[in-house]
Amino acid sequence: MKKILVALSIAFLCACILAIAEEKSDLSANLTDRTPIGKQANLNLSEFQPVQVNLIDLAQQNAVGTNAGLNITQVASGKNASVNLVLGPPGSTLKMHYHQYRDEIVYCIKGQAVMNVSGKQLVMKAGDLMYIPALLIHGSEVTGNETLQLISIFAPPFDGKDRIYV
Repeated sequence: MKKILVALSIAFLCACILAIAEEKSDLSANLTDRTPIGKQANLNLSEFQPVQVNLIDLAQQNAVGTNAGLNITQVASGKNASVNLVLGPPGSTLKMHYHQYRDEIVYCIKGQAVMNVSGKQLVMKAGDLMYIPALLIHGSEVTGNETLQLISIFAPPFDGKDRIYV
């Protein structure tokens, strides 16, 4: 009886191994028949160009005076997101507003600001990152004695119209 059970077990194992090998063979055949992804999705590869910008140089080129407000420079924009460099001299403010359709991620490179996010005062300094989902009311005031430098990333890309002041 033991010999029969061992033989059945070995036969079952062999059948499983053959079935797996057959599936892998079919999968390999399907993979070799496929066209490259660019042709599958009918992508325009010219839309996928990298953007490289030295933010330190850009900040120096767009230096702001002490009487100026915030200076916002678009660095890159694509189908799914846009990136801006924000410079603000001490004392400058960005009035309370929200974005109806866009999430915003703000990263502080240099300087300091007090961010008012839905009535809560948060100090933002170099190295801090803040995620602000759509519809969340926020604003800022540059504090300290140096120019604030932020990277602001919007998803989807900012179109200049989705800043609704309150």
